[in-house]
Amino acid sequence: MNEIIRIGLVDADADIRFGRRMLIDSQEDCRVVFEEENGSEALERAPQALIDVLVVDHRVRGIDGLQLVEKLIPQYHSSETEVPAIILTGPYFSYELLLAAIAVGATDLVTLDSDSGELLKAIRTARAKEDVLDFDSLKALMTRAKGIDFDVPDILVKLGTLDQKETQVLEAFREGLDDDEISRTIDVPKYRVRQAMKSILSKCSLATRAQLFLAINATDGKNG
Repeated sequence: MNEIIRIGLVDADADIRFGRRMLIDSQEDCRVVFEEENGSEALERAPQALIDVLVVDHRVRGIDGLQLVEKLIPQYHSSETEVPAIILTGPYFSYELLLAAIAVGATDLVTLDSDSGELLKAIRTARAKEDVLDFDSLKALMTRAKGIDFDVPDILVKLGTLDQKETQVLEAFREGLDDDEISRTIDVPKYRVRQAMKSILSKCSLATRAQLFLAINATDGKNG
C-alpha cells in the first residue's frame, strides 16, 4: 500500500474546497486532513496539523494567498514543525504569478481552469520539487517575469548565522551545482550536503531551494 499523502486545503470558496476534497479523497494515496477558509485561522491552525502538502488559493478570506504562504513558513520554523510542500492555486496563469509563488515558498501554481489531473500531479510531485532544483528553468522564469520582489526580511543577518560548512554548501549552490556536484566540490558526503541545505533553509526561514536561490540572487543584486 502506498504511503498516504496528507493534504490541507485553504480556500474561501466552499464549493471549490468540496470539489477538491472529493477529487483528492477519491485517490488511494491522498487524503484531505485539514480545511480552512480564513487566512488568519489558517496561520494559527495549519502548523498544528500533520500536513504533507498544503493547497492555498491565491484569494483567501482576510489575506492574499501569497501573503499567507509568506507568513506561514516562519510559523512552521518557529514551532519546529516540518514545512509542508505548498501549492498555490489561482484564477489564471502568468509567469509573474508563478515566480511570485516560488519567491514566497510555494512549489507550484495550478490554475482553476486546469484539469483535475494537473492538481493531482502537482500534489504528488510537490515534495520532490522542494529538494531538486532545475536551475536553468528557474533562471529562464526569472528572465520572463519582471518586477517580482525576491527580498527576504533580514536575509543577510540570517545568512550570517551559517557555520563554515553551510557557507561552503551555499556558495556552491549559488553557482548552480546540484548535490552530487557540491559533494565532490567541497569533499563531503552527499547526505551532509542535504543536511546542510535543510539547516540553511531553517535558519533563513525558507521552504524550498528555489526560494533560497531567488533570495540569494536578490542579495547579489544589492551587493552589486
